[in-house]
Amino acid sequence: MKGFNRIVAVIIGIVFFVAGVLKLMDPLGTSLITGEYLKFFHLGFLRGIAKFLGMLLAFLETVVGAALITGIWRKLTSRVSGIMILFFTLITLILLIANPNMDCGCFGEALHLTHSQTFIKNIVLALLWMLAFYRIKDFGKPQRIKYASFALAVIAVCLFTFYSSMSIPLQDFTEMKPGTELLGAADDNFDDITAYIYEKNGHEGAFTPDCPPDSSWTFVREETYDRGIAQDGEAVNLSFSDAEGEYADSLATEGPVIVISSYYPDKLNSKQLQKLSSFAAEAEGQGYTVLFLGAGIPESIASEAPALLANSYSADPRMLMSLNRSNGGVTYINDGQIVRKWAARAIPSKEELGSILEKDPTEYMLKTSGKGKVYLQGFLLYTFAVMILL
Repeated sequence: MKGFNRIVAVIIGIVFFVAGVLKLMDPLGTSLITGEYLKFFHLGFLRGIAKFLGMLLAFLETVVGAALITGIWRKLTSRVSGIMILFFTLITLILLIANPNMDCGCFGEALHLTHSQTFIKNIVLALLWMLAFYRIKDFGKPQRIKYASFALAVIAVCLFTFYSSMSIPLQDFTEMKPGTELLGAADDNFDDITAYIYEKNGHEGAFTPDCPPDSSWTFVREETYDRGIAQDGEAVNLSFSDAEGEYADSLATEGPVIVISSYYPDKLNSKQLQKLSSFAAEAEGQGYTVLFLGAGIPESIASEAPALLANSYSADPRMLMSLNRSNGGVTYINDGQIVRKWAARAIPSKEELGSILEKDPTEYMLKTSGKGKVYLQGFLLYTFAVMILL
């Protein structure tokens, strides 16, 4: 394959690969997007396997992207990628005409496009595909090492997918990401947070402009975090009510708060409920206000988790999914600012809960959320280095 054609094919591959990885990073978000598509096309009977279908398509998209970048199986890859681009273009054309109130989900939660923008994006990909593959008779053969680089990339993607299925997304792109201030917070200041990342002895630290480190630290980069502005430009509201139907939103905006959230409370087994109940008691003992927010409160909580029942409130399941992607996950909020999230499998220990209270919430948020971003960037840099340079 000629050099120009290969470059264009690599560009298409990068788009495929990044789009797939962003969806694999957030299995729950991918299942919600897939469910919306199934509902729109009157295939609601398949919603039970929406997560499987969404993740399967995202994995295929990622693998095809890796094949395009490495240049292996070129004839087969050109056909599969062409069929996928045609399929995506037809789907987005239908969405453009019908204009339903839904997001295309092409890049997960990371990038939201209108139906017209999505359609134009697919038209551009189709044109690039024609430049790369149309009427090419001699596709050429890749170097043998490229099969190894493709295999290494796919193995990394499999491990990444497994990790994502067991945890919360490495980088949170929801409207309730760390750094967001809830409506009614003690500090109704929704300015952006600017942090300076410094390195010392192999460890990174986040510092605000008014609290710089000493001269032993080395400056690495500057990061900005948006505080409390949702996608529609309004402040985010974490809304929940008690058994009498009275709203109790203000409980999440005062002091250190631990929120245990469950969008599928019926799926929490007795072992999980007992673990969360013990955790809630420990958090209360440390001085946190503990809230259990569920999309309904199952009867099993009364017998299995009394500490949760005493602090239980009802909330919208979609909102809880935005708050924490893990069913039974934990979120730390301080004075109305979302600071950190944990998956149900990795809730903090009693000792960690105590140490968190001693830290500045903003700096702690910047340090912990920055790690996930660095890990995601590191994964992408590794896979691209393997696929392109190896």
